[in-house]
Amino acid sequence: MTDSMWQGSGVDLDAYLSRVGYLGDVAPDLATLRGLHAAHVDAIAFDNLDALLGRTAVPLDLDSVQEKIVRRGRGGWCLEQVVLMAAVLDRIGFTFTAFAGRTRIRTGSRFGPALHVALCVELDGERWLFDVSFGAYGPHAPIRLAENSRLEGDWPFDLVREPNGEHVLRFLRPEGPAELYGFTTDARYPSDFELLNHFCLTHPRSPFNHRMVLQRTRPEVRHLLAGSTLTEIRPAEPAIVRELDVEEMLSAPEEIFGITLAPDDVQTLWKISDGP
Repeated sequence: MTDSMWQGSGVDLDAYLSRVGYLGDVAPDLATLRGLHAAHVDAIAFDNLDALLGRTAVPLDLDSVQEKIVRRGRGGWCLEQVVLMAAVLDRIGFTFTAFAGRTRIRTGSRFGPALHVALCVELDGERWLFDVSFGAYGPHAPIRLAENSRLEGDWPFDLVREPNGEHVLRFLRPEGPAELYGFTTDARYPSDFELLNHFCLTHPRSPFNHRMVLQRTRPEVRHLLAGSTLTEIRPAEPAIVRELDVEEMLSAPEEIFGITLAPDDVQTLWKISDGP
């Protein structure tokens, strides 16, 4: 196949499908798009641990991302996951662009940096928001990218359009809608990812370089660990929040989030967490 900037020819598609447990046929159609989305978020956690482990860089080249997430069983933050997912969709034959969103749910602001990246897939004359890396509050399936679009089910979402032209993705919780992020569909490219990656790894305002942030979206429950605070979310129920002790924090990557860590990395996290 002719290569593109999304490097579909370089992805080990069979290994990826095995990693996420996807057993169906693959084709550039809506059934595949939905199936891959559900399988990916169920299997692969949001994981910022490299930023805490003294890594001087979080590589975004496809080979490094595949080695980390597919072969070593780690998660990744949104930029890594989008690099991997874009290569998979490119290999299968989907048409898409990337865009960046300004996170609202944890910042309380509509004007923060546009650090979150997701994909806009064009299929049969419609556009679909395809976001596998927002974490515990993110969608479990693609959502049609249109004003007042809704994703129904146990985990409902909608999209609204603001007067300034931004789309806003909302998680429809029992206590009321939670605005996740605002975005336009202006195209972003892999070179833009490198700038965002550098901010996330090094900037003092980054939310990801000073405490553990792990997130996972599963069909029956969602988990978010921020520092020592674990939030558990179930359909149509108030969130449960509790504080973890150091031992619980260090076992959480594998036991709750399905992340495989090397023994040396566990020891480093123990030291960072003021363990003995």
